[in-house]
Amino acid sequence: CSVKQISDQRKRQEGRGTGTEKDYKPYIQAREVNSLGTCSNPIDWKTGRTVELLSQGESALWHILRWDDDVVDIREQYPLDLKQTFKISGKLGIQHPGKNPMTTDLLATMRDGRLIAYSLKPSKAVLNNKRTVEKLFLEKMYWTKQNVEFRLIFKSDINMTLYHNIRLVVEFYDAKFVHDDASVLKHLIATKQVSVNMESAILSIRKLKPIYEKEIAIWRRNSMSVTF
Repeated sequence: CSVKQISDQRKRQEGRGTGTEKDYKPYIQAREVNSLGTCSNPIDWKTGRTVELLSQGESALWHILRWDDDVVDIREQYPLDLKQTFKISGKLGIQHPGKNPMTTDLLATMRDGRLIAYSLKPSKAVLNNKRTVEKLFLEKMYWTKQNVEFRLIFKSDINMTLYHNIRLVVEFYDAKFVHDDASVLKHLIATKQVSVNMESAILSIRKLKPIYEKEIAIWRRNSMSVTF
């Protein structure tokens, strides 16, 4: 994706990069970039916020992090303090990437209060580019000075099966979207009321339904008692 020119001043006026959970406003929005269909706007099934993701890799990593119950918040396209990155780049002798704030792909808040900053790249091949390495080092040093753990993740290392399975079930995280036995089971998996192997193969809901027939029936019975 290549970012269209929208001024930093305007973004600041809109409150970009501020807020948490459902009130967070990412610094870059998917509609502001030119892409080949890799940008996406999933709905955070836990907060209802529309998320701004700029690549399939970001989408995969975001879904997997959101699936983790130890992660309580994720802020995407998070802007770094411009004065700080200029200061660090000067000390390191690295050219600052432009006059606008750098961004970290995903900033996760953990249940214990820790922050973890994630930078996502397609593969380790990008490390052959000196300029890419410089910018990554600058980003890492910024977070190190903030006492925040920095993790470099490669799309090639992400479990895409887990990603696709998460997408398959979280559509029915909210019970109001449940309408048949298949969606009941997806709801039960999404809310972790039943546990299945999400990592090794794409889920076959058709094959899983007979296995969890009892759990589906109990959920339907309880749902009807709550509704009526």
